[in-house]
Amino acid sequence: MFNETHASISSTQHLRHDLMIELGRLEMAMEDASQHKEMDRQAALENLQHKHARVSAALDKLPQDS
Repeated sequence: MFNETHASISSTQHLRHDLMIELGRLEMAMEDASQHKEMDRQAALENLQHKHARVSAALDKLPQDS
């Protein structure tokens, strides 16, 4: 029964799930970066924001579930 259920989950759903998890991780890292020294914080925050935008764009490009 588990195999039938697992087989019915599409690769798009797996990718969507993985991207949503990555967005959560990036958002937590951005919160942590705000607690560092100003110079380090700004560079880290910009890097994380860039990654967040890329992951979010990839998530938006996925087809919607029917």
